[in-house]
Amino acid sequence: MQIAVSILRRDELRDTTGDPWNGRTLEWATSSPPPSYNFAFTPVAHDIDAWWDMKAHGYRRPMEGFQPIHMPKNTPTGMMLAGLSTVCAMALIWYIWWLAILAFAGIIATAIWHTFNYNRDFNIPAAEVTAVEARRSRALAGRA
Repeated sequence: MQIAVSILRRDELRDTTGDPWNGRTLEWATSSPPPSYNFAFTPVAHDIDAWWDMKAHGYRRPMEGFQPIHMPKNTPTGMMLAGLSTVCAMALIWYIWWLAILAFAGIIATAIWHTFNYNRDFNIPAAEVTAVEARRSRALAGRA
């Protein structure tokens, strides 16, 4: 019954504020779905339940002064290192020395290759951050 109600009334029941249950911790402070960055400003936590504390003390979302946000690009390096490490570990367990040496060399080569990959980050422009935060503030104002 609950699945049917959820499907039939999904538009009416959809929450875009990210805080449908009046949450207590900071993960409820972001929108749903979340933006590509976590927070436009680093939140200052004064309590273990930081979001609850911020709401209780009349926290006002900043509406200006946003800076470009530096973000990492997706890279396959972590998966490559994990795979090579698994192969190396299994080869060491089963005494397959040639494969262990080859996998270890691959680990070192991948780490060095990643060190020289200078195209692994980007900035989210301040104008985009401002637009996203303005939409979030409107969604929260419409909920109150």
